Amino acid sequence: MLELAEYSSPPVLLGDPLFDNEDRYFGRSEWKVTLTELGRSLLAREDDMWRHNPIKRWWGGTELTNERLWRWDRETRSLVAP
Repeated sequence: MLELAEYSSPPVLLGDPLFDNEDRYFGRSEWKVTLTELGRSLLAREDDMWRHNPIKRWWGGTELTNERLWRWDRETRSLVAP
């Protein structure tokens, strides 16, 4: 099964876990998209992806972390400072 993200628990899976990559390559299985429990909770807005995808990198001399990123507030339709 291919994970469509590099998270400890991906929200989306591609493939059928009963087949291996060779079966997929030769067309003996379908490419199915499956939501994991995390994916379902994200769609239901019960969880937030930033808790599962920690950001810790440097960009242009600035350290980016989840705590330092601006967030979008859907109710006010504006950016919220960290």
